[in-house]
Amino acid sequence: MKMKNKARIITPLVILVAFLLLVGGWHWYKSFQDRFAAPRKDASMIKFTVRKENTIMAVTGNLTYYGLVKDEEALKYALKHTKQKITPEKDALKIGNNAINTQSVYEISQSMTAWQIADILLNKGIPCNDRCESYIFFPELLPGGDISPTLQERMRAKYSWVKTFEDCVKAIGHDGGQVTSKETSKRTGHPRVCNTTDGRYFVEGKEGWTTNQPYP
Repeated sequence: MKMKNKARIITPLVILVAFLLLVGGWHWYKSFQDRFAAPRKDASMIKFTVRKENTIMAVTGNLTYYGLVKDEEALKYALKHTKQKITPEKDALKIGNNAINTQSVYEISQSMTAWQIADILLNKGIPCNDRCESYIFFPELLPGGDISPTLQERMRAKYSWVKTFEDCVKAIGHDGGQVTSKETSKRTGHPRVCNTTDGRYFVEGKEGWTTNQPYP
């Protein structure tokens, strides 16, 4: 009788433990797989340049810091376990039994998984040799993955409050903007002009910005 009671108690406990292990294992697996998932659902293609002075740490670190992958260790794992279909160059960056060619450009996206990016880095580089651009990413990225505003966008934001010529003069800083001096205006007979580095002009006595050069 006692043995039967023990069996009745032990059986539910075994089932409960097995269930908890199953749930825990499922959550662990899901968490592990999520490390390889794409950081974003929709994203533009980005050109990523790997130059000869780069290291594996620089490559994986930059891709993580700028939001192309969720987890640096997951990317390293994918690079080690993705099949390399090409023969890498002698100076390629080694990782496990694989290697990433330097002096090459790779077209990747934040909507790609770590596995997809690993496959591109190992197999689909576009050689740029001695003509590699100086940028790491094009278009330029901000930490976290947002595309950096262009010069024009930055200038428009900086001068968004400008409504008059006098406002423009106050807004000009050390970014290359210029204002015609009163002496030059008097000598040439042309109105004073406030111009910004993104090619816009604000002419004294006139309203609004123009992209047309006021005078030669």
